[in-house]
Formats: sequence, structure tokens, C-alpha cells
Amino acid sequence: MASSALGLIRIVSNSELVKQEQEAEKAAQEARDKNNSPLLQGLSKHVTEAWEQARDAKNSVLPRLQRAQRARVGEYDPEKLAQIKSFGGSTEYARVTANKIRIVEAWLRDVYNGQTDQPWQINATPKPDIPEDAEAQVQEMVSKQVGEAFAKTGQMPDPASVRAQMAAEMSRFEESLKEAAGDTAKRMEKRMHDQLQEAGFNNVLASYLGDLATYPAAIMKGPVLRKRKVLSWESVDGEAPTPKVEDAIVTEFERVSPFRAYPAPGAVTPQEGYFLEHHTFSHSDLYNLIGLPGYDEEAIRAVLHESEYGGLNNWLGFETFDDEGQSVAESLQRTVFEYDALEYHGPVLGKDLLEWGLDQEDVSDPMAMYEACVWLIGSWVIKAQLNYDPLGQRPYYSTSYEEIPGEFWGMGLPDILDDVQGVVNAAVRSLNNNMAMASGPQVAVNIDRLPAGQDITNITPWHIWQVEDNQFGTNTSKPIEFFQPNSNVNELLSVIEKFYQFADDFSLVPRYMAGSDKVGGAGRTASGLSMLMDAANKGLKGVVSNVDTNVIAPMLTKLYNYNMLYDKDPTIKGDAQVVASGAVSLMRIESMQLRRNEFLQVTANPIDMQITGVEGRAEVLRSVASGLDLNTDKIVPPEEDLQQKLQAQQAQAQVAQGTQGKPPAPAQGQQGYSASKETLQDGSATTDNFSPNSMTP
Repeated sequence: MASSALGLIRIVSNSELVKQEQEAEKAAQEARDKNNSPLLQGLSKHVTEAWEQARDAKNSVLPRLQRAQRARVGEYDPEKLAQIKSFGGSTEYARVTANKIRIVEAWLRDVYNGQTDQPWQINATPKPDIPEDAEAQVQEMVSKQVGEAFAKTGQMPDPASVRAQMAAEMSRFEESLKEAAGDTAKRMEKRMHDQLQEAGFNNVLASYLGDLATYPAAIMKGPVLRKRKVLSWESVDGEAPTPKVEDAIVTEFERVSPFRAYPAPGAVTPQEGYFLEHHTFSHSDLYNLIGLPGYDEEAIRAVLHESEYGGLNNWLGFETFDDEGQSVAESLQRTVFEYDALEYHGPVLGKDLLEWGLDQEDVSDPMAMYEACVWLIGSWVIKAQLNYDPLGQRPYYSTSYEEIPGEFWGMGLPDILDDVQGVVNAAVRSLNNNMAMASGPQVAVNIDRLPAGQDITNITPWHIWQVEDNQFGTNTSKPIEFFQPNSNVNELLSVIEKFYQFADDFSLVPRYMAGSDKVGGAGRTASGLSMLMDAANKGLKGVVSNVDTNVIAPMLTKLYNYNMLYDKDPTIKGDAQVVASGAVSLMRIESMQLRRNEFLQVTANPIDMQITGVEGRAEVLRSVASGLDLNTDKIVPPEEDLQQKLQAQQAQAQVAQGTQGKPPAPAQGQQGYSASKETLQDGSATTDNFSPNSMTP
């Protein structure tokens, strides 16, 4: 070690440097030998062939993706812009589609992230699994009760009554199982809600909803395992907490860019055929994969070593990288995100796996297809494992704003409004050009009558024009003539307005959903506008239903299965299922709070209170307070505390009733009266203000 002004600098000898290089080369050679095994080479070839097929099949969809992205940002495609510039005039772009996308995106975010209730639940199954010995337990209980009854009365109960008692006890047993299953489902729901919060699920979902309104398909991924640094705080012996940073394996969710998703040709969902995702990693992102389950550390280090010599540049065959084609600028792609990787999910024939060297314990049938996950960088397989999901599900889920039966890529708002957007753009450009032409007079100048050197490029007030006549003095034509071009503004505005109405109809997103006052007819009244809003919501509820059915429910079911398999808490594991309720919540949230308030008012009477009781009233109050985003525990006591308060009040009432039942002792020196009119039936004293005795001193 040597000291310097900048600190301590380690000095390494040449022999040590040579030794380090030799060790690095030895490790790289061992990684190459391992990667050249028949199994990994076979997987590499399999993934490469699938990639080429999927990339070629997507070439027909890529222009739609690029057009959708340009429509969102309000830009013409290069070919169209060149045609407009060659004609001359305005290049304005009317962002009709972008406005509709913003409205739909905000509306969907309000449905999924803007409500106090989460748009999914964990519900216990209606009929929980009954233990095999349940009937025997109930029979034993009923037999004991029959024996006790016989011991008291000396008579055996009627067989019909015994069967009825058996059925009643069995029903109570099933109800207890349902109640226990419901409690277990609630604990699982809290666990999953905590996982989603830690993973930033709401932010990922918000980005996904933007894709849903924009592109022909929107893809969500999760849950996936990632290694992340986690900050925790520790306090020792009552001292101030100190930060502690650890590497932890966490579950995460991701929005997959449609530009980077490559489904199999002919596949309708990511679960069919095979599915590839194109990743670009920075050095640190790739290095952080080391230590995650399933990743090959030697292969990752070999990739990092090979990339130093440029051996992996453009191995996927992309000649250029731009914002539209790959959503990553070329400069960033080459300087920051320098590692292209393919993530493959799809079937592999068991026979091929056996030939490539996989154990027969993992491949029981050579003719069966086995779901595999393979990560490929160049020729390096950095991850290869079978999919051990119980249902064989891949962590990818997709849907479209408007689905096309039998197609993976549906239609987004830019596809639906493409014709309308083109006509409005043309009208707006014509409007600008016409306003420019009609903004002032046009001037015709007879240059034969102007003297040489006369400036005809500018017109100024009080300008004096010099003109000449011909030599015969017979030229009567005007040297300068003004005329006004016609203005077509009103006609063009009517075209624009009409196609804005078409945009409302085609997209199912009327302007009044964004607060516009351009609404007539029934929309002029509050009730009429509410009816129009409900009618518009019916079309958008179909979009929400697509998200619930194709994305939220299967993705959270995968998280549920993961917890059932690997979570260490046994109290959250039971017979339940995930229910996505985005569309349902949209229909009921609008009126549920009002209905709850009405229910409170209607039942606020002594007769209904006797039916519902304090516990039932408290449950309704909890629901109302929760819908108002209030702390229910501070407003309505928990059920256990409420029961204790009720029991204490009943005890106090019983004590007070016992005290009132005793006749009070007469005061000292006071005479008592024995007449029946002067006492109550129980003998207690009365206050007499009307009888003759009341006047007796």
C-alpha cells in the first residue's frame, strides 16, 4: 500500500496482474465448456429459432405500434410529414386521439387506484372442504347428547328427531368451517395487499393502463423475483435506530413495453405457443442477477467478460435503435443499456430435453411438452429451468382496449380513431392555410407601369406609388389592384366539429366525461347528464372487464399460488380464490355510499334496532366510514371492545334494576301509611300530592 494526497492506492505487481488475468481466463474457459454442453446449445438454438419466427411475424404489427405512439405525442409519421412539407403550409396536428387517451387513462386509474376499496378480493369457496372424519365427529357428538337425554328421561328419542339433530349439527359444523375459511382468506388478502404495496403495484398498473388506451395490446408481467437492497432500522438496547441495508429477494410487477413483446405467430394470449421478451440491461442490472434463483453466475460473468471486447454488440440483428422502434435511444442503448437479452417462455419437447442431457426424473414422458424458461445473451444461456408453476402459467398477461377474436393484437384508441384523426388533421391544416391566405388582401401589380427600382415587396400606410404610362398615353389598366381571398373558416370548423362527434361515438368517450360543456339535449339537466354518463360507462365497462378477466385475476392468482407454496405463515393458507372486481366496483361504487346512508336513516327507529341490534348497526357504520376513507377503528369500536361495553352496560342495568326493586326505608321521624291508596302493590312508597293525607302536617 502507498499513501497519496488522494488517499490509499493499492499497488499491484505485474506478476499479480498476470495471475488475475490467468484466473479470469480460466474461469471464462470453464464457463465456455459448460455452455457448450448439448443441453445448453440445444436450448440456445431452440430459443434463437423461436426469436426469428416471432420477430418476422411482428413486422406487420410494428407500424401500428409506431403510429400509436406518434398519435399519443401528436406527431406525423416521417412519410406523411414529408408530403405535407412538399405541399407547403401548416404542419399543425390536432391531438384528438391524445385527448381521448388522457380521458380514458384518467378514468381507468380512478376505477383501479382512485377508490378506497381495492379492485380485488380473496373469497373463500362457498363450500369448503369437509374433513373425512367430520361425519364421525358429528355422530359422536349427537350420540353423546342422545345418551344424556336417555339418562335423564329413561326414554330413547324419536329416530326422526335424531336425524334432524344430526343434520342441524352437520350444518353448524359446515358454518364453522366457512367462517374459519373466511378468516383465513382475509389474512391472505392482507398479506397479498402488503406485497403489492411493497412492490409499487399501483404505479405499475397506472403505466399499464396508459398502454391499454394507446397500443393494440398492453402486457403486464408478475410476480417475478428480483434481488433488491432493502432498508430496515434496528434499535439495540433502546438506542436510536440505525439503518441497515441488506440484499433481499422480493416479488415485483412490471409493465412490458409492447415494442419488446414477441408472441408466437398465431398465439392469442401469452399463455399460448411461446412468448419472448426483449430486455436491455446495464452492467449493474445484469450483475444483480447473480444470486437470484435459477441464474448461472458463471455464464453471467462470462457475458460481462466477453462484452469488454465488443463480442455481443447487436447480436439480435437490429441495425439501428430509435425511440419508436425500440423505445431506447441509440446513444443510451450503446452506452448504458449495452446488453441485449431474450427471455423465452414456452414448450420444449421431452425427447429433446433428454437428448440434451436433462435427468429422466424431470422428464417422465419423452413425447410430452414441458414448459421451460430460458434466458439467452448471445450464445450464453444465463438461465434455464422448467416452469414449476402448478398450472404451468407464464408470468405474462395481456388484453386490449378493443379485443379482436382470435388475435393477440387488438385495437387501441389510435387504431379506432385513425380515420377521424386524419380528417381532422387535414381540416386543421386547411383552416390554418386559409386563415393565413384570407388574413389580408392580395395585391396584383402591373410591373410594366412601375418605374425601375420600385419596391413591391412591402406595403406600408401612406405609401406613394410612382407609375408610368405608355408613350401614347392610352393605357387605362390599373397599375396596382387589391382583392380579398374568400374565407372558408366556418365550413372547415363545421367539418372539424362533425368529426369530433364521430370521435366521441367511435371511442365511446364523449367530451362531457372530461368536463366539457358542449352537451345538449338530455345533458342540459343534472339527471339527464347522469343518464348519459351511465350510458357512456357501459361501453368502458367492457374495457374494465377485459382487464379484470385477462390480467388482474390470473396475475393475482399466480401470486396467491406462490404464497400457498412458499410462504411460511400457515394461517393464511386455505381454500379460496381471487376475484377481480374492477367492473363490479365501478357499477356499485357510484351508488353504494348513498344506499348505505339511506339504510342508516330508514333503520334509525326502535323496532329496527331490536332486529339489527347494536352489533349490526356498528357493522353498517364501519362500512359507511370506510367508504368515506375514515379511520373506522377510531369511530366505531372493534367488535371485541363493543361486546365488552355492551356486557358492562347490561351489568350496570341489572344492578340498577335490583336497587329500584327494593322499598326505600322511611326517613327518621316520618310516619308511614298503611292505606292501600298510599302505597304501590309492591309496598314501595308513593309521592302523594292530591289526597287529603297530602295536606296532613
